[in-house]
Amino acid sequence: MSKLLLYSIFHGNLNYSSIPKESFHEIIDSCYWPILDAIKNFKFKTGIEFSVNTLNKIQGIDPLFIEELKKLIVQKKCEFIFSGKEQIISPLIPKEINELNLNDGFNEIKRIFPVRPQIAYVHEQIFSNGLIPIYLKSKFKNVMLIYETASQTCNLNKKQGFSPIKIKSDEGQLNVIWNSRIAYQNFQKYVSGQTKKQAYLDFILKNKKLEDSCFPFYGSDMEIFGYKNPVLGLKGNGDEVKRFYDILEEIKKHNELDFVLPSDLMNFFPPSKTIKICSAKYPILGKKEESVVTRWAVCGRDNSKNNSLCYQAFKKIKTLDNLRPKSLNLKNRYLSELVDCWGSDYRTHTEEEKFQNFNKNIHTLNHKLEEKIEKSLLNTSKSSKADLIIFNPNATSWKKIPIEIKLYFKPQFIASNFQVYSNGKKIKSQLEDIKFFKNGYIRSATLVCNLSVLKRSQTSLTLKEVNIKPNPEKKLSSLIKTKSTEILLSEYGGTIENIKFHTLSDKPLINARKSFRHKNTDPMKLLSGQIFTINKDCKKFNDLIKTKIISETKNQSIRKKFSCNLELPFGDLTKIFYVYEDSPRIDLRFIFTFKDYSPAVFRINLINLDLNNFDNASLSYSTNNGGNMETFSLKEPIFHDNPTNSKISSMCCLGSTNCLFDVGDKNHGITIYSDKAECYSVPMINFKKLSKSSLHMIYSICELDDTTLTRWKGRKEISFSILGRKSSLVQNKKICESLFLGLICKSNNPNITVKN
Repeated sequence: MSKLLLYSIFHGNLNYSSIPKESFHEIIDSCYWPILDAIKNFKFKTGIEFSVNTLNKIQGIDPLFIEELKKLIVQKKCEFIFSGKEQIISPLIPKEINELNLNDGFNEIKRIFPVRPQIAYVHEQIFSNGLIPIYLKSKFKNVMLIYETASQTCNLNKKQGFSPIKIKSDEGQLNVIWNSRIAYQNFQKYVSGQTKKQAYLDFILKNKKLEDSCFPFYGSDMEIFGYKNPVLGLKGNGDEVKRFYDILEEIKKHNELDFVLPSDLMNFFPPSKTIKICSAKYPILGKKEESVVTRWAVCGRDNSKNNSLCYQAFKKIKTLDNLRPKSLNLKNRYLSELVDCWGSDYRTHTEEEKFQNFNKNIHTLNHKLEEKIEKSLLNTSKSSKADLIIFNPNATSWKKIPIEIKLYFKPQFIASNFQVYSNGKKIKSQLEDIKFFKNGYIRSATLVCNLSVLKRSQTSLTLKEVNIKPNPEKKLSSLIKTKSTEILLSEYGGTIENIKFHTLSDKPLINARKSFRHKNTDPMKLLSGQIFTINKDCKKFNDLIKTKIISETKNQSIRKKFSCNLELPFGDLTKIFYVYEDSPRIDLRFIFTFKDYSPAVFRINLINLDLNNFDNASLSYSTNNGGNMETFSLKEPIFHDNPTNSKISSMCCLGSTNCLFDVGDKNHGITIYSDKAECYSVPMINFKKLSKSSLHMIYSICELDDTTLTRWKGRKEISFSILGRKSSLVQNKKICESLFLGLICKSNNPNITVKN
């Protein structure tokens, strides 16, 4: 007689978004202990998973639970399943954070438990191919993922059922033990009384096959027993444990059913088939329909802002590390604090005290890092007579990438204009956004200059006044041409009608469409550079109103400037475009002043690529989803921005965790850089091969799901750099890496103040 081997993993999390700390004792008693009792009292084997942070909380509240768990592990009646220091959404978080989370977590687990865990439970079951080498580096070869989600991208063999399988990337392979959304939801329905015992038993038995097979009995939250769980809609009336024990008793009566430890599956069903689990359409696998990765990116309590704060801290940690490269322990300590701030449970149904705790921790960390950076820079410029000291905190040299520095001057200091000298040599520079005191002296200006600074070193700048009055010429014009770049704007919303990078190709990049004065909300008809938003009352808005395009080109040797102002129903918007002279690059800056706006969806349709000017056979996109860069061929239709249902506005997004997103073919392409520390957004792709084929590159700042609770008031900025390239992405990748840390400018003159 063939056997159906049942395996399970019970996931426990005291940081669960909606659980206040006052309920921790109750959770341990009502939800965690019953699992251990089931292991002792029934012929029941299972895996149990906690993050290290949850384990430490349990240890402080009920150390007897940890001791009992250790005994059962030693007796091989259960096994500990690894997750990490904290539960985080890895495809949305930089590689360094993911590596530290696994490494710190594993070092703590070694201290707590006598047996090394064999399996890693992927956080929130959200996965990308870029995580494969990170798990392998942490010496984990087995992970647990959702079967139903994977079946969207792969033709899984139904005859093989839930037997383990191998997944691959260009950098290695992992074994997958399948979790099942349908299975764990059916278990939750049974223990809550929505499904009768016999019906649930029949559901299990129908997975039995003629030969030995396996079935994921359960693979989700422990917080479903005797606790009112508002997120899962469970009443927690106390009967859940009884129903759980009843089904275990019933299963004992069936000789064809046996419980096994999850790691035993690798012996019973060694994986033979290898698949690639992620695709261009699904680059990040979700958990279920209402838990696509966008949930933790730009839904929640303004997750765009929360994730920006984390990226700000990440940038400061990297900067401080490069200023003080020998302080490895200090760097890891700060990164460890940041891991906690990036916890997934701060980004969904977060109860008030936890949300306040997140805000306190992330602001404290950012402030502490700022003080450390200031202290590191304090004594470096005292001997110099230069006006400005420029530090390059990057691990690579800064090679004449234009930099802008916001300068404020005391009255009577700069009467007209100045030239910039670096180490005694005049460098190319220009002034923008000049403001004057009443007496005609310059009050503030943005200095733009080309600099070369060696890695982890500094250079000095001296300002020498010249008798040339700054008089940028302003005129109405929607076309700007430089040696490298050409851009044409529309009078409707300042949307982009055309972009050409002359040094790469004379063909236009943009799929131009006629401007629409009426409401334009069809995703396939949105214009390049167009805003699209829906408020909480389901009213749709865009920015396609008539405007004046003002250009500034005189005395601008590094970049030319466009701008336009728009008065919109939800606030004012200024769009600024910078077109570079010597490099194929355009910067777009969107400056919003919101009245009091609660968005459900807020997107910028940044670029519509004209794919008729690309080699479609080699067309692909590249980005980072929590690990090293991944590249996906564009062969199938993709609609990341389409609603999943009426309550969820998107299907997917890209992590873009290195702030970079690239699309191109074997000959040329474009790279988009957007600093997530300034304003966190995530790219989406809308792509369908038509007679006039185009690809929409959309950036979202807010999306709708059941957690969205966003409100904006006042100023908000987001910027994008569009960089042309030839066949190789290498140079643009280096530029984007440099742009993220940037350069640090420090005033060495009491008459000058710098805003970094």
